[in-house]
Amino acid sequence: MKALHHWGVVIRWQDKAKTEADFVRTRDRYQLTSEAADLHRWLRRRIDEDAVATSAAAFAPAVIADRLDDTLLALAERDLLSAARAWAQVRTTLKDMAEAASIWQSRMASALAGSPDEEKMRRLRETLMAYVTVWGAGVDTYSPRIRDAVGKLGQVADEDWRAIALAGVDPDAAEEIVAAITHGHKDAAQTLDAWFRPSSGQALRLRRQVRDAVTPLLRGSRVLLATGGRVTRRAELLRIATAIESASSDEAAWRIWCAATGLWSARHLSGVPAEPDTPARTSFWEAPTVPVDVTLRKRGTQSVKGRPAHVPSHRAARRAAREAADAQRLAVERAERAIAGRSGSHLADWPTISSGPEAALVWDLLTAVLRAAPDASGIRTALTGDDRWIVMAHPAPPTRPSALLATPDGSLACENWRIEVSRA
Repeated sequence: MKALHHWGVVIRWQDKAKTEADFVRTRDRYQLTSEAADLHRWLRRRIDEDAVATSAAAFAPAVIADRLDDTLLALAERDLLSAARAWAQVRTTLKDMAEAASIWQSRMASALAGSPDEEKMRRLRETLMAYVTVWGAGVDTYSPRIRDAVGKLGQVADEDWRAIALAGVDPDAAEEIVAAITHGHKDAAQTLDAWFRPSSGQALRLRRQVRDAVTPLLRGSRVLLATGGRVTRRAELLRIATAIESASSDEAAWRIWCAATGLWSARHLSGVPAEPDTPARTSFWEAPTVPVDVTLRKRGTQSVKGRPAHVPSHRAARRAAREAADAQRLAVERAERAIAGRSGSHLADWPTISSGPEAALVWDLLTAVLRAAPDASGIRTALTGDDRWIVMAHPAPPTRPSALLATPDGSLACENWRIEVSRA
C-alpha cells in the first residue's frame, strides 16, 4: 500500500482516534484516486460492452443534424437554454459516434492483421454488419445538412458560446471553468467539421476503410472454405445410404443407386469384385463384398487427395476470367491516365473519347459535378461515386459557355467547365 501511495494510485489518510486502543492500532485509510478508478473500470470492461457502445451511435448523423438545426434556431430566437440543451445532445451523440468508430477501426485492424482464421473472419464480418446496420447511408444522407449547420456555427459569436456554457453551470462559477467549457464547445464544432467535411472527413475515411475491408473478407473466407487438397463425400454418401435404406424394394433401391452414381464411375472404393458379370441385374444386397484396406477404413472421410475424377474442371473458365479481368483493368487504367492528362483544360478542348471505360469515367465525373452545389466563386467540388477521384469544375468562360463531347455511344452536350481531377 505504501508503494501504491508513492505511485499516486491511492490516497492515504489517518482515521480519528476515538478510544485509547486506537492510539496503538493502525489508523491508515486508503482510497483509489479518480484516475485509478477510471483505469480500473476501463480494464474491467467486457468485450460485450462494445456492442452497447456501437448501438448508442445508432442514427447518430440524423440526431446530430436535427439537434444542430434546433441549436441554430434557438440561438436565432435568443433562447439560450434550449440552445444549450440541444448542443449538449450534439456533443453526447458525437462522443458515442467517435467511440463506435474507434471500436470498428480497431476491430478491422485486428481482423486484417496476419493470416486469416475463423475467429478473425467472424469478427470482421460482424464489424462490417454493425457498421452497415448502425449507420448505413446515414452519413451520405445527412452530411450536407450537418456541413451547412457547422458553417453557420462558425459565425456564432463568442458571447453566444459563453452564454451556452453559462446555461449549464452555476452562475457563480469561476471564470476559468466557464472559459474551459466555452473552449470545449468550440472544439466540438471543429470536430464536427473534421468528421463531415466533403473530401477528407473522418466519416468518409471510415467508409473507405469499411469498403476496403470487403475484399480481404471475401479472400479470407475463400481460404477458409478451401479443403486443403482433401475432398470428402461423407455427407453425400450418408444421404444416399439413407435413401437406399428407406427404399420400398430392391429395385427401387437399385434405381436410387444408379441415379446417384450414374453420372460418373464409382471411385469411392478401391478394388473390383470378381462377380457378377452383369452388375446391372444383380442386387447390391446379393453382390459379393469388396475388400477395403486398412488405410481407407481409418481415413475414409479424407482419403481422396487432390481433385477426384468426377469433379468438373473449371481451369479454363478461371483462366478466361482472369484474362478478361486483366484486360478490363488495363482498359480502366488507360482511361484514368487519359482523363488525368486532360485535367486543367476546358471540356470543349477535350479530344474525342475513344473507349467505353473512358466514357464511363467521364460520365461519373460529370454526374458528380452536377450533384455538387457551386460555392461563392462558382466552383463545384465533388467526389466520384467510387470515392477515388476529387473533381473541381471551374465556371465556363462567357465567350464559350457550352461544350460537345464525342463518345462511342454518341455526343454529350454540357457546360464548358474547366475540369481538374486528382486522386482522393
